[in-house]
Amino acid sequence: MNLPGVVSLLLTPFHHDGAIDWTSYEGYVDWQLSMKPAGLFAVCGSSEMHWLTLDERVILARRAVELANGTPVIATANLQPERAAHADEIARMADAGVSGVVLIPRSELALEPERHLEYFLELIDTSDVPVFLYEWPQVEHYLLPREITAGLAPHVSGIKDTTCTPEGIGDKIDVAGEMVVYQANTPFLPDAIGFGARGYMAITSTCFADLAIAAWEALQHGTDERALTLHRELVFLDNLLVRAYPATAKYLVKRRGVEIETVTRWPVRIEQEHIKALDVWMDCLPQDEFAGLRARGW
Repeated sequence: MNLPGVVSLLLTPFHHDGAIDWTSYEGYVDWQLSMKPAGLFAVCGSSEMHWLTLDERVILARRAVELANGTPVIATANLQPERAAHADEIARMADAGVSGVVLIPRSELALEPERHLEYFLELIDTSDVPVFLYEWPQVEHYLLPREITAGLAPHVSGIKDTTCTPEGIGDKIDVAGEMVVYQANTPFLPDAIGFGARGYMAITSTCFADLAIAAWEALQHGTDERALTLHRELVFLDNLLVRAYPATAKYLVKRRGVEIETVTRWPVRIEQEHIKALDVWMDCLPQDEFAGLRARGW
């Protein structure tokens, strides 16, 4: 499956007791779909997958698929502690209807490249749907070396690069072939596009997919004044979000009219200064420059 463009990362809404707020999730996914992203990443770092059970992850993916009405949905499918359980996890995600499953590196294999490559290839062979790779920063040794990327490129649809350096993404593009390389770093987005990156998956898309899409599309044609303005605001947003992510993203989603609380299972706490900084940024967006964006609540 070829899935270029902006793939929006999905947040997971929670009630104050920590349970998933399924009503809020459905409203949030509908809102995300209104931005017209190329696809949705339903079980990812931003969805707090580290703190979700397997059953919760599968239900999140299934509900996103049901709401997506044909928009591709991908979801991580090798999170169980035991490697022997991963083939079954992939099968469960495929049964949920996802368009592709996402595999993350395994810390215990990261220092043994040949075994790591063999592990990925065995799982890819079991999957009935296309496979993507994700260098998930919440595992140790998460960056995939060039030899593994090159060995997997003919067998996977895309990789989310999180080296966050021009050299790192350029190295992946060198061996990518038909595989889509997605940039996760916002400051280097123009550089990545210049190198040949064909997709963008970043935390900004959780709450401002419309801005992310507009910046992505504008930067395809170079760095004129409008493209630079859009990229500048995307960089500002990215830097504000990381201060108490993903609670910061949930705050902006709520401010834009979606019923969602800032509650997280991720051990972060949003402070008044974070909220003030987000409000200042949002209130100072140059409206004239953003004419034509698929935005709400501005």
